[in-house]
Order: sequence, then structure tokens, then C-alpha cells
Amino acid sequence: MMKKLLTLLVCFGFVVCSNAQKPKDETFVAAKAAFTAKYPTVKKAKWSIEKPGEFEVEFTLNRAESSALFDATGKLLETETEVELSQLPQAVKTTITKDFAGYKLDEIEKATDAKGITTYDMEAVKGKDKLELIFDANGKLLSKDPLKKEEE
Repeated sequence: MMKKLLTLLVCFGFVVCSNAQKPKDETFVAAKAAFTAKYPTVKKAKWSIEKPGEFEVEFTLNRAESSALFDATGKLLETETEVELSQLPQAVKTTITKDFAGYKLDEIEKATDAKGITTYDMEAVKGKDKLELIFDANGKLLSKDPLKKEEE
């Protein structure tokens, strides 16, 4: 009896763990439909749960790595697209040159929220100084935080 109970608990644990991050179809049908409507040419997409009720989809669009965040109703909450340094607005480049000279930039992304507000996020490294920077489209520094270990 004890063996059967232990076996049942182990099996249950595997089932719970295997379903932890992959969204169930019935919970994100609206998000999938909204994604397909917005990006009809995208054929490959990788879905995950950002947090309960929010679904992130990663995909490539026009050779740029992109992601979109949808809620369970299908509302688009945010998009992020990888961009090159040369694609940043001149005001952002000017601020970087002035305030972050000597920093190596990586993981540059253009993010647009549900209200249409665009920001530019990036990692900046100079020696042991590792930062996450966020600028608005006018070059104003919105956030300068130490890079978290999992982001490095």
C-alpha cells in the first residue's frame, strides 16, 4: 500500500512539474488568436507564462528577435524587438555618448507598451560596472539599475 502511494505521489509530482511553465491551450486561446491576427506571417513562436494571466511569445520578425506579451483576454500588453545601436534615436545615442562613454552595449531592445509608449532597454558594461539602462525616445534616462545575476 505504501509503495503504491509513494509511486502515485512521484507520478503526480512529475505531472505538476511538467505543466508548470507551458501554458495550457484553454488558458491562452485569446492570446494565441490575438498574436496570429497581429503577426499573420510568423510561423514559429515559443510561448511561456510571464506570470499568471500573462503570456509571452518569442518569435523572429524581419530577421529581428522579438517578443510580445498578451493577457488572457488577448490584449497586447507590450512588444519588444531587438535593435542595433545604429537604429536608436539620435537623442538616445547622444545621451549614451555623453553619460556612458566607454560602456559596451548589448541586448538592445525597443519596447512598446499597450499605451504606445516606446522605451529603449539595454545592458551596459564597463569593467565590473554592469547596468541595465532604459531610455525614453527623447534620450532621457528613465532607469539605471545594476544588472541582476540571471540577466548576465
